[in-house]
Amino acid sequence: MTRRLSILGFSLGVVILLAACGSGTNPSGSAHSASAPPAAPTVLVAQDMTLGSILTDASGRTLYQFSPEKGGKIACTGACLTPWPAALSSSAVAGAGVTGTVALITRPEGGQQLTYNTWPLYYFFKDTAPDQTNGQGVTAFGGDWHVATPGLQP
Repeated sequence: MTRRLSILGFSLGVVILLAACGSGTNPSGSAHSASAPPAAPTVLVAQDMTLGSILTDASGRTLYQFSPEKGGKIACTGACLTPWPAALSSSAVAGAGVTGTVALITRPEGGQQLTYNTWPLYYFFKDTAPDQTNGQGVTAFGGDWHVATPGLQP
């Protein structure tokens, strides 16, 4: 019984000591501020040899904007989403060189779509690898498709 109490006393002493060491203050007496690591960027700027600065996702896939969607209204729905899949994401984080506002908009069929300066962003199905811009200048589904750029205005 005496041995069990001394082990318990030792354990209790260690707990108290650890609690005092991790009290949330640094040597100056001010509180520690625990911050989460920054979220990974969802929209980045890349350089295209023909188009200059363009917007891509984190894997290097080119992002596009659709001319009828000026002001953030979603016009690409239904059959349009087959060749032009929405850039869906659970977060909106601007990477280095992104000068506009990256945000999310709720799609009519559900899901959160990336936007840049209120423009909903899309991929093009013929871009099968990073750094491709096969959708630049395509006219389809009642409007023109263009590679999104950092200078895209709302």
